[in-house]
Amino acid sequence: MHIALIKSFTDKPWRSPETYGRIEKELSARWKLSSIETRDPAELKLFLDGLGPKGKVFVFNIAEYLDEKSKHSFLPGLLDGWGFDHLGSRAEVVKLGLDKAGTKRALRQAGLPTPDDFLASSADSEESVLAQAELIGFPLMVKPSLEGGHLGIDDDSIVHNSAELGRSVAKIQKEFNQPALVEKYIGGEGMREFSVGVIEAEKPFFTPVEIDYASMDVAVPILSHDTAVKDLEKVAPVKEERLARELNALAWNCFKAVDARDYSRVDIRSDDSGAYVLEINVMPGLGPHSFLPEAAWALHGLSYGELMATLVETALRRLGRDDRSASDNKAATRGPEGRSL
Repeated sequence: MHIALIKSFTDKPWRSPETYGRIEKELSARWKLSSIETRDPAELKLFLDGLGPKGKVFVFNIAEYLDEKSKHSFLPGLLDGWGFDHLGSRAEVVKLGLDKAGTKRALRQAGLPTPDDFLASSADSEESVLAQAELIGFPLMVKPSLEGGHLGIDDDSIVHNSAELGRSVAKIQKEFNQPALVEKYIGGEGMREFSVGVIEAEKPFFTPVEIDYASMDVAVPILSHDTAVKDLEKVAPVKEERLARELNALAWNCFKAVDARDYSRVDIRSDDSGAYVLEINVMPGLGPHSFLPEAAWALHGLSYGELMATLVETALRRLGRDDRSASDNKAATRGPEGRSL
């Protein structure tokens, strides 16, 4: 089998040269691998066609777009349209994952708890936005409805009154040219936040971690874009067995509700009013310092290379192209990757 690695660099640590270099190193130790960095769909198609029959090629892709800055060329859509097997969810599911309001609708239809919300577009009057906000009740969280990677989230995203709401909604609409998602802020007594990785292996397993805001230099307990880009998140594995089981079950139900494939990450908050799903990321960061790889080591003893191999094997098994070469040639050295948990 021939693995094709598509490199789509951004300023985000999980899509950096370091991340792609590590993935390239780990996968090439197990399979034949070729990689490409391009923003041209025609060049990518020519490259993939040259690797051999489609049934012998598998695409390892961790990016939504060939050109992230311009959001040019939606990669899962290209790969599905060309008929190439690839890591992760179908194009329609990835699009849904990028649509926060659409994802929340899907979760509600499946009977899963998520904070009350509404969309505020530029066509909505201030009066109608305020009326909808008052139905939910302050404080509220305001963020872009169609962005990922915590983009557009900062200390001003939590609003406590109509003036703050108006400023935050207008800022999102102006900077991102899209509706703002306004949702109930979950921050009551006993607030805790979790991130649960889901790996759909032969026997699915999970990587629940808790966000350790007490150890982070943040003014308010939210994961902002700045915190994510600077790789400043602090997390700790969830070792309370009952809590871990409950989080894992909720994450698995979310995974199935949106018809995700292979892997994902589900963000959950709880307080004295209950537990709520904030969102599901069907293409979560796979950098050496990202939540999922670090938790896979801390909770399951999987090195970075073993996790990358597990993801490939998971996808190949789904495709009926089970390839055990990775299992027979695992990395000789185990060790924690990046920050300690």
